[in-house]
Amino acid sequence: MRARVSLRAVILSFIIGLSSVTYAFPLKVNGLDTLRTAILIRDLRFGRDIVAENIDRPLIPASVMKSVTVASMLNLADTAERFVTPVYAAGTIRDSVLDGNIVVKVCGDPTIESQFFPESQGFADSIVAGVKRLGVKSIRGKVIVDESDFADATTPPGWMDEDIPWYYGARLQGANFRDNRFRLRLPSKQTVPFVPDLKFKYVQPGRRGVKIDRKDGSETFIVSGNPRRGLSDNFATPYPSKVMGHEITATLKECGIKVENLSVRASDVTHIIYEHKSPVFAQIMRSLMFRSDNLMAEGMLRAISPGGTRNDAISEELAVWTMAGISPHGVEIKDGSGLSRDNRLTARFLGDVYGYMSRDLFGRDYTSLFPRAGFDGTMKNFLVETPLAGRVAMKTGSMKGVQSYGGYLFDEDGYPTHLIVFIVNNFRCSRATLKKDIERLLLEKINVSLQSQNQTEEIAITQETDI
Repeated sequence: MRARVSLRAVILSFIIGLSSVTYAFPLKVNGLDTLRTAILIRDLRFGRDIVAENIDRPLIPASVMKSVTVASMLNLADTAERFVTPVYAAGTIRDSVLDGNIVVKVCGDPTIESQFFPESQGFADSIVAGVKRLGVKSIRGKVIVDESDFADATTPPGWMDEDIPWYYGARLQGANFRDNRFRLRLPSKQTVPFVPDLKFKYVQPGRRGVKIDRKDGSETFIVSGNPRRGLSDNFATPYPSKVMGHEITATLKECGIKVENLSVRASDVTHIIYEHKSPVFAQIMRSLMFRSDNLMAEGMLRAISPGGTRNDAISEELAVWTMAGISPHGVEIKDGSGLSRDNRLTARFLGDVYGYMSRDLFGRDYTSLFPRAGFDGTMKNFLVETPLAGRVAMKTGSMKGVQSYGGYLFDEDGYPTHLIVFIVNNFRCSRATLKKDIERLLLEKINVSLQSQNQTEEIAITQETDI
């Protein structure tokens, strides 16, 4: 007699069988929040996703946001463009006396006197040379740094209070000077360069060690602990316009040009003294991507909408990708650098942007901006002495609880064959352990992918021979 098996029993057995299968997340490190970890490895040659985990989940990207900022700029501006800062004498010149002011009309250029662009330094010296060409030996007025053309110099939302005092938390302003950073030495209070109007408040003298705080917009540094134990570190300049104005005034005086600092009536009569030009945008973008420079990334974001607000620039940025057919679903952009913890990107969005930017339309203008594993910038110690060293190039991003990577794998001719995105939030393992596991996964998955490519090519050759 044949036993009768009900359909319901078959379905139940199938479900039980499925439930016994243990799902294995691609990263195996302990302490990973798999619900807040997104991974995308896409083969650009075949349009196939090799790994796709949580790619629609909005996550904090950290500095990988910079790769979106520069991609947006390449869609909206010529890489040969520059920031231009005119300097002029406003007033009448008679008997070698300027009855007026020296005016610096700033525009948000983040590179003026930057240590990372030595070829474009000498800002104050160039102004002095221009003043001398006009025959001016005395200035009745002042050096005025005019920031009126730069709207919204506020700190981006989502920047943490603890980041504000430090050099990497320097906010972009109309006037930016010497990377908006200075070196402070305690207990002497010496600053290099000189920063006018700084104040110091000392608290908790019995505290072990020295801690520095400063509120957003304040010029008062709060020093916890005993400063006599000494401190020397780099901090963000609260108001770079003051540093710029002081240095120009001091250089004029050193060169024998008197500055009386009197308040004089504004004049419509102007004489061009000097026009400062930044490095081209291509140089700035490469520098900020390799060094992960927050200030310059914010400068590139604001250059998307010259004279507009930060929100204007972000709206233009999102419009670029919408017009390119890339959905911004789940995306929240609050700054250009990724320092904001209010930013949200999805791996799908990043992957689609990378795929779009890998097209011949942009040549190597974009893909060459990513540091190469084992060789460049923030990727110098990643995938060292592995088959992928020099072939993988990615922008990194890290902050507390966040580790991100985004970029490409290249073939021997330098053509991108794969795009790679990792966004890891809320991990509890060590950062070094996480990086090692990401390296392992890349080596495993990309090797399999390359083998698949070779097999496909062999099959194609065999079929051609048979024909």
